[in-house]
Amino acid sequence: MFNGNPIKIGKRKVDISIIIPTFNKFPQNLFTLFSLEKQNFKMSKFEVIVVDDGSTDTTDNIPKQYQFPFEFKYIKCKKNIGRAAARNLGIRQANGKVLIFLDAEIIVEPDFLDIHYTHHQKNSNLVVSGIMTMNALYSVLFPDFSIEQLNQFETQIKHFPEYQAKYEVFKKQQKRTLLIDRNDIHSGKYKNLASTTLYEEFYRRVILSNYGFDLQGYRIPWQLFGTGHVSVSKRAIEQVGLFKEYSGYGWDDCEMGYRLYKNGATFTSDENLISYHQEHPVSAVNHHQSKQNYYLFQETYKEIDQMIISLTFLPVPKNLHEVNQLLTNYQMLCNEFPDQFSITKRVFSEMLRKIGWIAKKNSLFTNLCTVSDSEKKELELEIQMLKKLKRFSLFIQCFEELQQL
Repeated sequence: MFNGNPIKIGKRKVDISIIIPTFNKFPQNLFTLFSLEKQNFKMSKFEVIVVDDGSTDTTDNIPKQYQFPFEFKYIKCKKNIGRAAARNLGIRQANGKVLIFLDAEIIVEPDFLDIHYTHHQKNSNLVVSGIMTMNALYSVLFPDFSIEQLNQFETQIKHFPEYQAKYEVFKKQQKRTLLIDRNDIHSGKYKNLASTTLYEEFYRRVILSNYGFDLQGYRIPWQLFGTGHVSVSKRAIEQVGLFKEYSGYGWDDCEMGYRLYKNGATFTSDENLISYHQEHPVSAVNHHQSKQNYYLFQETYKEIDQMIISLTFLPVPKNLHEVNQLLTNYQMLCNEFPDQFSITKRVFSEMLRKIGWIAKKNSLFTNLCTVSDSEKKELELEIQMLKKLKRFSLFIQCFEELQQL
């Protein structure tokens, strides 16, 4: 069991609580709410909690101007407190047995709630991730879209004169342009503007093709706890505590996933759990903030099965399948030889930790391996012994690659 700080939240009055933090995402957040109106799930059995994280747009008009067939709770923050803190506010107000975390710009299919709830009925300590089957969707055009985003949109609309006409107007006026409305979402017409993302293709090629949707044999599933689209039981959250409120962007969700994983949660996905991320301009600072928050996460635990994800930060990064294979090989070594190869194990941990520190500093990856003169010979002997065993080649290869940086 996880030894964190347990919390008590809400009374169980509905089956599902959907928690949506939002910051200046109007009208995309409204489109997300429209998609929830068409759920096959009984409307009286779920609630939607929107936490307005200090938005300066017209998000606060939603509860004034729109009515929804489900229970709708709107929480307004006077200032921006960050996504993790906003989700924590939502959790404290949640009454559902199952909590679904959804980004404000995610449009979902009518069977979205049915799929999540069915999985949780079968397993009470489950995480259901929807991030691997998320399409890109252009619902709104923004003047500060990147060239890559505009090129992708042009490709998507080449057979749709209606959207081509709107695009021509957008190019002349350079003003935010809405491409869909409530009827388009209810009818499913919005899917004409959807396309597969590079992330989705990556997940299918690297994770799903090797481990399936049930993630059998995947030992780093916690990194799939992406709060853009994920569900977990309220009981599991009560056991491990609220989200860590990192400043800036990123890793608070994976940190939560790691705690759940350590507390025995099973992770899965579903090929029918399709959702649509409404594309928006992306801040250039997100990448740097993410590496800083990763380092906070790393330094909290300093465990191999967590720090090994830093191998994806290298100049020639390992992909998630390669990382999982390396972790499997390393854990096999530790299980077979718990009291041997102590220097090799310690140095490997130190190198992984240093990768996180270098990534945070945005520095060059050099001098990862620092061993005292008195230990160099002993380390060399341990590596030679491991090579003779001929069962840990993946680990040894990675170890030596890190040594050479």
